[in-house]
Amino acid sequence: MTTTPEAYVHLSTDKTTLTFYYDTLRTDRNGTTWGIRDWDAFFSCPAWAGDFNPRSTTVLTAVFDASFRDFRPTTTEGWFYELNLLERIEGLEHLNTSQVTSMSGLFWGCGSLTSLDLSRFDTSKVTSMSGLFSGCGSLTSLDLTCFDTSKVTDMGWMFEGCGSLTSLDLSRFDTSQVTSMSGLFSGCGSLTSLDLTCFDTSKVTDMRGMFEGCGSLTSLDLTRFDTSQVTDMEGMFSGCGSLTSLDLTCFDTSKVTDMRGMFEGCGSLTSLDLSSFDTSKVTDMEEMFSGCESLTALDLSSFDTSEVSYMRGMFYSCKSLTALDLSSFDTSKVTDMRGMFYSCESLTTIYCNSSWSDRLSDDMFSGCNSLRGAATNVGNSYDVSMANPETGYFTKKVLS
Repeated sequence: MTTTPEAYVHLSTDKTTLTFYYDTLRTDRNGTTWGIRDWDAFFSCPAWAGDFNPRSTTVLTAVFDASFRDFRPTTTEGWFYELNLLERIEGLEHLNTSQVTSMSGLFWGCGSLTSLDLSRFDTSKVTSMSGLFSGCGSLTSLDLTCFDTSKVTDMGWMFEGCGSLTSLDLSRFDTSQVTSMSGLFSGCGSLTSLDLTCFDTSKVTDMRGMFEGCGSLTSLDLTRFDTSQVTDMEGMFSGCGSLTSLDLTCFDTSKVTDMRGMFEGCGSLTSLDLSSFDTSKVTDMEEMFSGCESLTALDLSSFDTSEVSYMRGMFYSCKSLTALDLSSFDTSKVTDMRGMFYSCESLTTIYCNSSWSDRLSDDMFSGCNSLRGAATNVGNSYDVSMANPETGYFTKKVLS
C-alpha cells in the first residue's frame, strides 16, 4: 500500500459523479480513476473529459474532496472540458489554485452549470485564462471581483458563448499584460451593457471577434482603448445588431492587417466615423460592412486599400446607403470582388474615376436597382465589367 498521496480523479460506478482526491486510497476505490496529469494527446484535454467521451453525457456532479486541499496543481487546464451535463461543482473551497499558471478551458462547454462560486480562487500566478468560461451558456451571473489578473496574457474566448449573462463586472480586471482578447465576449448575446473603461489594451495584438454576437449591446465606450499593437480586428463587432453608435476615433489601426467582417451585421448603426483609420497594412476587407442596413452614409476617403486582396461582399446588403465615394480606392491587388455591392438597393451613385478589373466579380452589382452611372439603367451585367466610369455604373467625381 502506497504511503505517498497522489492526486487523481475518480468516476463513480454509476458514472454520474467525478471526485477529485489527494490521498493514498486510489487502488481501493471502485470504478475508474485517472491520475491528475493523465492527458489525451489526440483531443488535447484531460483523459476524463472531452465531448468525444461518453462521460460528457453522464457526469452530473463534480466534487473536490477535502483531501484535495493539500494538493497544489500548477494547471487546471480543461478539467471540466465539455462535460455538458455537469450541473454542480461541490467543494471548490478545497481547490487550492495558488500555484496555478493556466486555467485555460477549465469550464469550457459546461453548458448546464447555472452558478459558480469562485470567491476563493487565487489567480495571482495565472497567465492563461483563455476559454475559461467558454460555452457556459446557462450561467446567469458571474462574480469575478476577487480575480487577480495582473499576470494574465491570454484572455481569448474567455466568456465566449456565455449567452445567459446579462451583466459582467470587470472593473477590477488588470489587463496590462494581456496580448490576446480574441473572442473575449463572443456570443454573449444577453449582455446589455459592458463597462471596459478600466481596460488597459496597450499590449493587445489580437481583437478578432472580441464582441462578435453581442446582439443586445446598445452602446459601447471604447474611447480609452489603445489599439496601437493590434494586428487583427476580424469580426470585432460582427453581429452587434443593437449598437446604434460606435465611437472609434481613438483607434490606432496602423498595424492591422485583417478587417474582414469587422462591422458585419451591425444593422442598427446609422453612422460610422472611420476617418482616423489607417488601413495601409490591411489585406482583407471581405464583408467588412455586410449587413449594415441602417447606414445612410459612409466616408471612406481616408482608406488606403493598396494592400487589400479581398473585398468580397464588402458592402453586402447596405440597404440604406445612397452614395459611396470610392475615388481613393486602389484595387490593383484585389482578387475577389464577388457580391461587393450586392443588394445595396438604395445606392444611386458610386464615385470612382478609374476602371477596376478582377477575375472574381460575380454578382458584384446584383440587386443595385437604383444605381446609375455612365450606364443609366441597370441591365443584366453585374460583374466587374461594369466597374468603370465610362460605360458602367461608376460616376466620375468632378473636382471643384
